[in-house]
Amino acid sequence: MHIVLIALGALLTLDTALLSMVSNGHLGTVLPAIMGIPMLIVGIFKNSLFPWFQTPPGRWIKTLLIVIYAAAVVFFCIMGALLSSSASKKAEYNKDVLIVLGCAVRGDRVSLTLKYRLDAALEYLDHSPDTHVIVTGGKGDGENLSEAQAMKDYLVSHGVDPSRITMEDKSTSTWENFKFTRRILDERFPNASAAYITTAFHIYRAGRVAVMNGIEAEGYAAKDVWYSAPNNYMRESIAITLYKIQGLLI
Repeated sequence: MHIVLIALGALLTLDTALLSMVSNGHLGTVLPAIMGIPMLIVGIFKNSLFPWFQTPPGRWIKTLLIVIYAAAVVFFCIMGALLSSSASKKAEYNKDVLIVLGCAVRGDRVSLTLKYRLDAALEYLDHSPDTHVIVTGGKGDGENLSEAQAMKDYLVSHGVDPSRITMEDKSTSTWENFKFTRRILDERFPNASAAYITTAFHIYRAGRVAVMNGIEAEGYAAKDVWYSAPNNYMRESIAITLYKIQGLLI
């Protein structure tokens, strides 16, 4: 039993350590370590802890830990199924407007996650020659230009006519992506049909946020970066739960 705990704890902790080298620090990055380190401790110090777990306070702590970990597994499985189901439904082609949600830019270059979103946009636009695209995202730390500008540059470099692209370059969150895009839609594309592109794990929450900002749009999922997908789904599951509790998500 202790070998299993050590192996799982080490694997989860290593996941955090490796992902921290290539990703911005966020809950999805550190959560595996938060779950893995207690498992490592119990497994390594089994000779001291296992006898203590037989005492009244030890049995209480042991039961609590089992309940917490079991609940976490069930929770993440249910949320993972929900998020995957939402991502599996592709928006129809030939919408009037395609909204592409921004993501990190490394200096002047789009990150791999953002590249995948833009590649999905190129795929959509190839099937929808009359669709206009709105790229969204402001300028954050470590970014030499706005996400929207980097996205436009990428699309233009891959053959998209600049006249088909509108930039929303002030937003700093998913909420603002849609809030500011709504203004563009009202001014330039009233009553337009719309689709939006974001990474697969983010489709569900983005869709709810769009509706809360008065935008009816269908999601078109871009693929996730394979090595960060589990972390992203874990982080997104918690984010959705917190948003629901705070009344920020319908």
